[in-house]
Amino acid sequence: MRAAGDNDKSAAAKMSAQIQSSPIVPSMYRSLVLSCKVSGDPGPKEFVWEKKGIHKPLQKGPIDILLFRSLNKTHLGTYTCKVSSPQGTAVATYNLWIDDLKYRVFVFPQASNDSYVLLQARPEHPLLNFTVCLRSYTDLTRPHSLFSYATKEQDNEILLLKFKPTEYHFYVGGKYVAFHIPENYMDPEHVCVTWESPSGIVRFWLNGRPWPRKGLQKGYVVGNEAVVVLGQEQDAYGGGFDVLQSFTGEMSDVYMWDFGLSDSEVKMLHYSEPEVAPIFGWRNFPYKTEGEVYLMS
Repeated sequence: MRAAGDNDKSAAAKMSAQIQSSPIVPSMYRSLVLSCKVSGDPGPKEFVWEKKGIHKPLQKGPIDILLFRSLNKTHLGTYTCKVSSPQGTAVATYNLWIDDLKYRVFVFPQASNDSYVLLQARPEHPLLNFTVCLRSYTDLTRPHSLFSYATKEQDNEILLLKFKPTEYHFYVGGKYVAFHIPENYMDPEHVCVTWESPSGIVRFWLNGRPWPRKGLQKGYVVGNEAVVVLGQEQDAYGGGFDVLQSFTGEMSDVYMWDFGLSDSEVKMLHYSEPEVAPIFGWRNFPYKTEGEVYLMS
């Protein structure tokens, strides 16, 4: 015969909690919602929100969300949500942190098939339009991958590839268009590219200057279950790297939005920070380096 306390533990084990953020990647001075998602108990519950280092609860009651109207540095830290119900309790933890890489660059010192930057974020929903921007500085003359976004169905779901010093290739869903540029030997290049599904229109900017529009994959939908990598081309989901397509040099100011930017927004981005919140960006960059990649000032 089991004691009542054992029954409570058994019931509590069936209930679990997880904290989710919206947006997935927080941005400074933007709103953020933390949601305490509970499974295993459909009944009424009490939620206690706490922050490490603060002795009193931040919030207590039936509300399962914690709202930050304008996120700032004082909000950073570790949060817990303790859920209680007649069936037991569950606790979830969330580390609210922002990797602000302003004035810093990733340095890829040599060609390899195992050195890259893995972005630990992806869109919440499939994409019907998007923008990708980044800045690179290299003396490579061979093809090299800058931004690789792969799904299990398509390794070149989104790919920005510098094919040669005077030509960029931009892929959506395995097909690409080429943009021919003047040779700028040893000059940094700031590139932005947008794509929209309804028309298939691709827009390309180099150092804030727009190129003629081109068409690609009209009606296509970009999957959001993706692996995003800087500095290597994925020939398989999350891998299949080729040393002859690897990037060497410096890369910074990487951004992605789930909508298309305008001419004026791209020109502003070339010189300053964006006004519109990205999926991820250089001021809130969730990354992990693999192999020989260095983050430097």
